[in-house]
Amino acid sequence: MKLDIKEVVEQFIDYLMPDLTPYEANLYLFLLRYSYLNNNVSQVRIGKRTIAEKIGKSARTNESISYVQVTKTLKGLEGKGVISIGNTEREGTLYTILLPGQVPSVKEKLTKSNASRKNEDYFTNPEKRRYLFERDKYICFYCGEKVTDNNSTLDHLTPQFKGGKHTKDNLKTCCLTCNSIKSGKTYEEAAPLLLKSIQERKSRLS
Repeated sequence: MKLDIKEVVEQFIDYLMPDLTPYEANLYLFLLRYSYLNNNVSQVRIGKRTIAEKIGKSARTNESISYVQVTKTLKGLEGKGVISIGNTEREGTLYTILLPGQVPSVKEKLTKSNASRKNEDYFTNPEKRRYLFERDKYICFYCGEKVTDNNSTLDHLTPQFKGGKHTKDNLKTCCLTCNSIKSGKTYEEAAPLLLKSIQERKSRLS
């Protein structure tokens, strides 16, 4: 399995880390390092004393975290469904680590987040598109001309490839002419071209 590091980090920070104590977050990252990042496998066998030596210092004593604290933290991670603790041998205990997106609590949050994004889609939903046209009184955001159902569209104020979403705040009613000029550009980039087009259209009408 090819690991998407960007996705793992984002899901950890956005969805998993808020559920963990600082010790749990540190230990989870430690286990992730010696499982997926080291061998691209979900398991690692390691001793608690080795973990205590490598994971860092205690905030209170500035000494290595205690064996007891490591045990408590591992149990906390297991209780939250982040890892499972297996058998113990001479080389250490076997731990199975779940990626952030596999943790039940994170899965639930991702489902809710995806549903929320879907509800914010004002670009592809016909009823929500009409709501935006009515909000803008069928007037092009750029040239100020009245548009109709035949020549109206919605433009992403911040282009999609620059992270612009299908939200109502990022979508503006636009005529097809202005949209063809603005398409894929920021407003600042398109402004001179839009102004030139508007002036040319007005001169033809005068």
